[in-house]
Amino acid sequence: MGQGQMQIALDLLKTCSSQGSWLCLKNLHLVTSWLSTLEKELNALKPHKDFRLWLTSEIHPKFPTILLQSSIKITYEAPPGIKKNLLRTFEIWTPDEFGKGSVARSQTLFVLAWFHAIVQERRKYIPQGWTKFYEFSQADLRASYEIIHRLCERAGRQSSGEIQWN
Repeated sequence: MGQGQMQIALDLLKTCSSQGSWLCLKNLHLVTSWLSTLEKELNALKPHKDFRLWLTSEIHPKFPTILLQSSIKITYEAPPGIKKNLLRTFEIWTPDEFGKGSVARSQTLFVLAWFHAIVQERRKYIPQGWTKFYEFSQADLRASYEIIHRLCERAGRQSSGEIQWN
């Protein structure tokens, strides 16, 4: 969720609740002032029996208690330590994703996994590690993987076979 997306979210909420669809509203900690409006809309709904609403948020002191109390809460935290972060990444990547292509590609993916693990670990040391909290998620890791994959594919089609990083 971000600025200007609240009305879209409310429209989707009404549509999904009447049709029995699932809806996921992400990063609600960024719009805590809007959550009272969401709460009112939820109370006014007459949802379809198959409707499910998923809300994602980081811990925030202004998150409405009533909304928390009426929800089933699931917590997810990144595994502690660089080694466990690396192992988690390698569990997500299939052997095909990691092993296919050139040696340079595999080495670059290893460096990406290492960098992601270090960034994940460094978040624990705010404000010493970063000046503020930055979200480095699996989506960022996947996007980086895709960029490396495309660069390496393009290099494989060139006669030199070298990866063009610029």
